[in-house]
Amino acid sequence: MSAAGDNDIGEAALAELIASSGVAVSQEEVAPVAGALKRIDAAARILLRPSFDDTVEAYYRLLEQDGVGAGA
Repeated sequence: MSAAGDNDIGEAALAELIASSGVAVSQEEVAPVAGALKRIDAAARILLRPSFDDTVEAYYRLLEQDGVGAGA
């Protein structure tokens, strides 16, 4: 994964991208969109972090639970 800020898009480039889709935007409308995209990116990065339960140990705990339940 790249370092934070490597994928930042400038407001001018964002305005050009939006305008190329056929939507008319003013410069003051671009700043909130850029801010929202940065927040979405930050949230996605947090969600991509593995939690403790995503470890190999959690997988083996689930297998052990299945083994106990299967014998009952």
